[in-house]
Amino acid sequence: MSDDNKHTERVTVWLTEREFLDLMRMSERADRKAGEMARVIVRRFMYGNVGVCEADNNVANRAEPRRDV
Repeated sequence: MSDDNKHTERVTVWLTEREFLDLMRMSERADRKAGEMARVIVRRFMYGNVGVCEADNNVANRAEPRRDV
């Protein structure tokens, strides 16, 4: 069974200067390294945008306030 928790496989990608600059701009906006941004792009292409929102993962575990009062 393949493990999805550890990034162990390497892929070399040849980009044009424009593609590289655009990748660098995207990674800067997303506060990621260029290689990590490329991995995110590949995953989104392969699996869609399901589960890409990081805000849900970075919230504190606490009880929801009651709304019926």
